[in-house]
Amino acid sequence: MTENLQQKKAAITGVILAAGTSTRMGRDKLSLSFRGKPIVQHVINAARESLLDSIVVVLPVDSELESQLDLAKCTVVYSPRRTAGQAESLKAAIRSLPDDTQGAMALLGDLPLLTPEVINHLIWSFSQEPHNWVIPMQEGMRGNPITIPQQWFEKVLELEGDTGARPLLATPRLPIRLVKINEIGPFVDVDTEEQYELLLKRYDTGL
Repeated sequence: MTENLQQKKAAITGVILAAGTSTRMGRDKLSLSFRGKPIVQHVINAARESLLDSIVVVLPVDSELESQLDLAKCTVVYSPRRTAGQAESLKAAIRSLPDDTQGAMALLGDLPLLTPEVINHLIWSFSQEPHNWVIPMQEGMRGNPITIPQQWFEKVLELEGDTGARPLLATPRLPIRLVKINEIGPFVDVDTEEQYELLLKRYDTGL
């Protein structure tokens, strides 16, 4: 993933969505331990070690998870209507972005195998065409994080429900750039107990 260092990097804020209700898991999945840390801490660390200009972490109001996390260099915002779905978390983050933000990279909190290198590759892909949505892809499967161009922020603020920005991806002639990623990080999430057990079995090295 060697990038052209002469290329101008776009100003991108990483938006870590960590205010979900974990309904399919039945307990707070983001606080579950993986390699000795809460699952979401791995996402925070990868974002912090990347070339993102700033990081916003969206948590529930009165979150017990917050005290378990290292949130240095992150801006924490709260989703007052977490039960209304992921769109509320995303909107809370968008409202808090710096004025010069050209793109918002929406990082789901349950992607513990995501690496700074993958994030950087997506940053440079967006920087080449900052009017395009950028989505990682592998063998025809789309993953996360998705990078949203600034000109779509107002549309994001109109979203409702638990689908995040997905409804906007159905917009006719939406400018999308699919970026081939060979690593597994964007494609391994944790929504169920079975997925968590599989994550531990395959990837928990104890580090």
